[in-house]
Amino acid sequence: MALPLIPHEFFGVNCCGCLVEMIGEETQFVCNECEAVIPVEDVHRAAMEIESTEATCPHCGQVNQISGFATVDAFICVRCGCGVGL
Repeated sequence: MALPLIPHEFFGVNCCGCLVEMIGEETQFVCNECEAVIPVEDVHRAAMEIESTEATCPHCGQVNQISGFATVDAFICVRCGCGVGL
């Protein structure tokens, strides 16, 4: 399962970047703006705290996991690319 988009500022810093997973000998999470490295344990803990919701696309039937929101009014389906208004 992919992690949600996690803003670097979620960790108490003044940065507009987001964390990117860098896979190598060891997995690291690096800010795409300031290049700070965030410990894996901190990222996993933060990912568990982020609000999320699910919505089913009426066009293709795919369940979409939408992170960062408790509710949504509209989304673009990750499978078929159609816009959905709820």
